Amino acid sequence: MQRSTMFAWLQECPHCGYVASKLENELEVPADLLKTDEYLTCEGNDFKSELSKRFYRHYMISKAEKDYGSEFLSLLHCAWTCDNSDDELAVKMRKMALPPLDKIVPQSDEEKNSLLLIKVDLLRRSLQFNNVISEFKDVILEDKIQNDIITFQIELALKKDSDCHTIREVVNKQQ
Repeated sequence: MQRSTMFAWLQECPHCGYVASKLENELEVPADLLKTDEYLTCEGNDFKSELSKRFYRHYMISKAEKDYGSEFLSLLHCAWTCDNSDDELAVKMRKMALPPLDKIVPQSDEEKNSLLLIKVDLLRRSLQFNNVISEFKDVILEDKIQNDIITFQIELALKKDSDCHTIREVVNKQQ
């Protein structure tokens, strides 16, 4: 249900093209950025949906602000909107999301583990099957279900499966 509300997560100013969760937020990047060819064309990415463009532009603003968390989430959400419109750019967006994800400094072991689980899924969904296997084959977490998720991701990578899967599949497999 949450994904069906994505259209409301970001607003885009119809005059200047600024993208933010709330347009009353003060512009923290040079206004010139919003007029560049790169910004206007989403750096040449020909997205199938306007929503994908909005998330990508938000990524560009977040990148200029050096806000790695927002940069990562904008690209992840852009990938989701690409999925929803059967846009092959979803794989590219997931690949692009990995560097900012790696720059996020986790505040707890729980957050660190969550970021690991996100990373293994991003790698697999972006067709980097060998990286899934090499980076995660020796990862052992304290939580059983988290270990089961990593094992499941590795099994999918071995099959070169980049499809969307759910936690329910992991749980059902263990029963």
